[in-house]
Amino acid sequence: MTQLYDVFGGTLRSELRLADIPESMNRDPDWTLRVIDGQAAPEGELLGTDTVYGETMVRGFRRADGLGLVFDDTGRFDVSADGSTITWHRPPNVAVASAQADITSRVLALALHAGGVFSLHASAVSIDGEGVAFLAPKHYGKSTLCSALVLAGARALSDDTVPVRPGNPPSLSPGLPRLRLWSDSAARLFGVDRDDPSTLRKHQMNHLDPSQVETRTVPFRAAYVLNPVAELADGAPAARELIDTVSATISLVMHAKLGPVLTGAESPVVLTRAAEIARTVPVYTLHVVRDLDRVDDVARQLFAWHGGSGDAPATA
Repeated sequence: MTQLYDVFGGTLRSELRLADIPESMNRDPDWTLRVIDGQAAPEGELLGTDTVYGETMVRGFRRADGLGLVFDDTGRFDVSADGSTITWHRPPNVAVASAQADITSRVLALALHAGGVFSLHASAVSIDGEGVAFLAPKHYGKSTLCSALVLAGARALSDDTVPVRPGNPPSLSPGLPRLRLWSDSAARLFGVDRDDPSTLRKHQMNHLDPSQVETRTVPFRAAYVLNPVAELADGAPAARELIDTVSATISLVMHAKLGPVLTGAESPVVLTRAAEIARTVPVYTLHVVRDLDRVDDVARQLFAWHGGSGDAPATA
């Protein structure tokens, strides 16, 4: 039996039941997930490889009829040339939770890519109905900053995968707004008890109020590349610098969700889409004091830049 789900600004019709994703009333799906039982060997031209976790890897392929991903643990996912059909070759005894994590992360990002949508590995919120994305490697505080912004009045848009739809201006679609925070950030922002103060672990924050979650596709207002620092001049909590278009393009490519698995023959597509975004969306370096006691001040500074309808200055 198939089920319909709302995710990434579209509707997924799935033969696999997916947990914790909103069901959809839309009967005209953007993507269809089919499931075929049985292990399938990789097929096509190898494009690139990425680490999922630990020693588990994923490989990207260009196939005669589209694109594909092959995961060490959950098997092969084929995506049609237009991105509308996803076929999972389900290996025996596979962990369904691992497969769902792959589907709602890289697999749907690949379907979006095939349909012309660039996806960032980022966290994003909407402020006054406009999208702001934060780009950084793991442990740089993307989710912590977004959490502080949500508590200050922004809406959670997406965490981990942020689809950027083409247009003038480009727009950000809602993804999975479940914020995952390290235990120190979860304790500071949401009052989550730390079992062992000497260790850090991830907490999934599933208790956002519906009013704190953005469900609309919104204009892409700005992107920030996080640069944590010990302190800033004049005791400021954050400062920003506008990045030139070429450097902004490189930053977007570096933080593309599927960058490592879409190299080789697919690289020009990724680069062209990143350049189109960089021409119309300002990309800043955000120098931010790395101190949990200052994160509320950083959120207030971002609201000062983006709250209201007035244009913010290019540098601050």
